[in-house]
Amino acid sequence: MGKRTAIPPLLPVPTGLKTPTDHLCDVCKSLKLSAERFVVLPSDNETENQPDDPKISLGLVEDMRKKSYCPFCRLVLTALGGAEVPSFEGGQPVAASITWRTEGGDSDSDGPSDHTPKIRVLYLSARKRNGERIDDRRLNLFPEITLLANDAPTSSKLRLIRPIKEDQIDFAMVRNWLSMCENWHGSSCTKSPLFRHEVRNVADEVPAFRLIDVVNNCIVRSPINLKYATLSYVWGSDENRPQRRLVALKSNIDQLERPGAFILPEFRDRIPQTILDTMQVVRELKMRYLWVDSLCIVQDGDPTVKEKAISKMDIVYGACFIMITAATGDAFVGLPGLRPGTRGRRQPIEEVMPGLRLAFIQRYQNEIKDSPYYTRAWTLQEMEFAPRSLVFIGGQVLFRCNKADQWREDVIFEDESVVAEEISEEKLNQSNDIGTFEGAIQTYSARSLTYNSDIYNAFAGLSNYIKSELKVNLCHGIPDAYFDWFLLWTSLAPQDRRPGAPSWSWSGWIGESWPKIWSWYDPSVRKIRHALPKRTWIIWYERVAHNSVECVRVWAPKKPSSSTNFYGGPVQKRFAFDCSRTLPTPRKLVDAPEYTKDILNSAPRSGFLQFWTVSVTFNLDTPTSEADTRGSFNTRSRVGFFGRNGREVGTLFVNPSWHKDHVPGKHEFILLCEGRDQRLSQRAKRGQEDLEPGWKYMVMLIEWHGKGQWAERVSVGFIEKNDLNESLGQGPAWKEIILA
Repeated sequence: MGKRTAIPPLLPVPTGLKTPTDHLCDVCKSLKLSAERFVVLPSDNETENQPDDPKISLGLVEDMRKKSYCPFCRLVLTALGGAEVPSFEGGQPVAASITWRTEGGDSDSDGPSDHTPKIRVLYLSARKRNGERIDDRRLNLFPEITLLANDAPTSSKLRLIRPIKEDQIDFAMVRNWLSMCENWHGSSCTKSPLFRHEVRNVADEVPAFRLIDVVNNCIVRSPINLKYATLSYVWGSDENRPQRRLVALKSNIDQLERPGAFILPEFRDRIPQTILDTMQVVRELKMRYLWVDSLCIVQDGDPTVKEKAISKMDIVYGACFIMITAATGDAFVGLPGLRPGTRGRRQPIEEVMPGLRLAFIQRYQNEIKDSPYYTRAWTLQEMEFAPRSLVFIGGQVLFRCNKADQWREDVIFEDESVVAEEISEEKLNQSNDIGTFEGAIQTYSARSLTYNSDIYNAFAGLSNYIKSELKVNLCHGIPDAYFDWFLLWTSLAPQDRRPGAPSWSWSGWIGESWPKIWSWYDPSVRKIRHALPKRTWIIWYERVAHNSVECVRVWAPKKPSSSTNFYGGPVQKRFAFDCSRTLPTPRKLVDAPEYTKDILNSAPRSGFLQFWTVSVTFNLDTPTSEADTRGSFNTRSRVGFFGRNGREVGTLFVNPSWHKDHVPGKHEFILLCEGRDQRLSQRAKRGQEDLEPGWKYMVMLIEWHGKGQWAERVSVGFIEKNDLNESLGQGPAWKEIILA
């Protein structure tokens, strides 16, 4: 048999659940709810999870809100999303319904799997009365209701809801979670799947690595191989604070390294509450050391040392034992539930009738939409690299690791049979899936930065993973050995130009960017590496500096030559004009913008690309073709581009502000490479991606700046190969481009 652990004893049912006027409405009374209906008894003879029963209507949301006396109506509305649940949408009333589901099944590694369901839940949904879907983005995910464990008619309480301590978190329970992870998951949770680096001693790899000693209340230089925790949080602003927060500086670091420093009033009173609370959490976990950026990196120290430390955040978080995640508020709010009376949230339990208490099964994902933490760029790599985390959110703490999505205070799960259900090995080997790396870029680009100059700093840890797994360097965030196809990123919503980064990279724009090679070609990195050399012609160079004529290849194969293309493949004759000129023309740029230093690259350069390719000109105007409505909805402006005979040869999406100022009009495009048709309706079947039908010329709409010295990206699209000669004026031409 596998290891078992003691399930914490149940706390008493909270008082004050029922008021004298509470009673079920006629609709809810007809459901004939009972404790027995929420558990699967041996006599039920159910050997596998059952599909959903037919939906049971609870009526209109508007009517349910009027029945404030009905505890089940109240609980259903809370579980669906509370005040966010609309009574009407699009002129239609919204109705709520429930359906019964069964859940749970043991998977004992020492014996045959038992998939017999253990509990029943009520799954909730809301739709317009006519059956149409509503906009559910503000509603709770997978809302379910089940039985409070105290009322269970069976000896097993697994997967049922348990009451939590009303005043503060029970850290004996939390320490038990850590023990379970160490015992049941073993080495699988010693480091993140994204962190492949072997670290013998963090201090050898992170310059000036310091930790907070929560026992001696000071900062220490890290000894060898310490077990430490990290804090992941949102800094927040010092504005309107009575005094500035305490950070490590050259002027105070010697004092902060003296035992007892953090007890001194001149220091303690300036430590943000979240950091103070995290120090106490570390003590509750019976640990001693904690890493916090503001106190463990000297903020005004040697810029080279600080820059190198920032570039090693994957190591700092990847090598920690556990990360404390302050997902509620900022550095000054504190950790809910640590100090008495700070949960700030009542557990959603209702007494439906005497002896029958039901509860909403909460999930941390429902709190994300209101949490600044999940919008911040810095926190993404911290989440990805930490092997384990304690997340303080929604008035509770939950535990996450490589094999557990959320162990919670309010759900009974402390049994190996339940824990085994969560285990998945799929995420442990994703290095051949390009979507893993594109997804990192997409998720990061959607997040916000206080300072645009941090665009590369906050991505440094994730970039180390991408560089290691793809065997590439990054050029302003674009993997150099897959350069052409990673330039084809697009967006589904308007973006703002980010100063300090090039327009051709996702880093040059504020807003979510979508690199989608996995979708329009294939997820396999090996297949992409094989196909790309057959679909390109540009030799990409990057200018070293504006005041220099020197240009350096963005990437080069082991044996580059004039007869091979950028990736080492044979040069193909695609165009009916001379395309032999590929070397940059020596020139200096005047008054060109300076970009943020590309710390993701070991040899950072200007961010200005210089290369030769095909230039074409088309008229932009209102599209005549129908939009492809399959797939994700794009909120930018759709425009068509038209050739010499007035026929539409392609479409693309542009920011509405650009559309207003430039459409209709004649504009220049450059050909980037070949790519497959990105429209969902035109995508190739699996295994047919390399067949010729569907391959297009990928084009970039550009706009010239600096009195014609350099151009910037506006958008990308594609044209049919045989439409090249539709170009206006003199037709397609081989042209040198400087792309900023």
